[in-house]
Amino acid sequence: MQENPNQIDCQNTSGIKDIMGECDAIKTICHQIRQIAPTPCTVLVSGETGTGKSLFAKRIFELSDRTEKPFIYMNCATPPETTIEAEIFGYQKKTLTGRSDLNLENLIQLNGGTLLIDEISELPSEGQANFLEVLEFIEKHNRTPELSPIDIRLIVTTQNDLRQLLHQNRFNKRLFYHLNVFSIEIPPLRDRGSDKIKIAETLLQQACIKYKKSIAGFAPDAIKAINQYQWPGNYRELSNIVERAVVMTQNDMISADLMLLDKEPSLQFESNQEKSNKSPELAEATKPGSSQDLSLEDYFQHFVLEHQDLMTETELAQKLGISRKCLWERRQKLGIPKRKSATRPE
Repeated sequence: MQENPNQIDCQNTSGIKDIMGECDAIKTICHQIRQIAPTPCTVLVSGETGTGKSLFAKRIFELSDRTEKPFIYMNCATPPETTIEAEIFGYQKKTLTGRSDLNLENLIQLNGGTLLIDEISELPSEGQANFLEVLEFIEKHNRTPELSPIDIRLIVTTQNDLRQLLHQNRFNKRLFYHLNVFSIEIPPLRDRGSDKIKIAETLLQQACIKYKKSIAGFAPDAIKAINQYQWPGNYRELSNIVERAVVMTQNDMISADLMLLDKEPSLQFESNQEKSNKSPELAEATKPGSSQDLSLEDYFQHFVLEHQDLMTETELAQKLGISRKCLWERRQKLGIPKRKSATRPE
């Protein structure tokens, strides 16, 4: 989630920079952040794409007593050319046995600092194993009385359910238990009640400043549309749609037609609890290929095939509320090639 230098705080009870909202879930999370920030405890921040996980994670760092110490940020969804363990911890060259030796000097330089790893679930299995080796090396080092302890605070985010990935053998179990010390789950925008309108109004103010426009607010039909839409892309999608409406409007109010929400089928989401409580008949009705409903994969394939000649890859990803990387991966999984005839610039 990108931070805006023109951020205008909406009314909230959090008192934490840039965190907007008054719903009970956000109040609880802000209370947790204040409690956990001053400690060295490892924090796992989870939530759907676009919910602002990185923002919450950075606020934990900013409220800690480590702000003057080293801070390293790594996004596993856009990995560097080198491996994560080499990038962060400075692995030395491989030995004759094929193993890589940790560079202790790099770890010492990070002592007292914070490591923020974004989208840890995107880390490949080999990277997970190597990262686990680093953490276990630090643990072993710190258990040796004659050695000075290494203190590195770890904050991790994920848009995927790591427990579900464990069951699918797609995430390292030992690494999970290293990371799952204190968990914070950011709620999706669709579950945040009146916060949706308050956040939209704040985003509207920001966009008006950016584009030097004077807009009074949202028309009643726009407010209704915001409340009814499912927001698969969460805050990021809402931000993009409000900004687009501000650019397009010639009036002093934003109407629903400018937001284009009524033209975009909403992706339907279910919690794990809702899925487990679903009746066999309803579960059958929502299977891929069912005549009563579309699965997410069916909807994805239908939407991409219908719109890819009219939109760039970036626009497709934004409409679907996903990253371009995720769009490419789903294309590969479902066998949906890009149309060669699409010539619009990205």
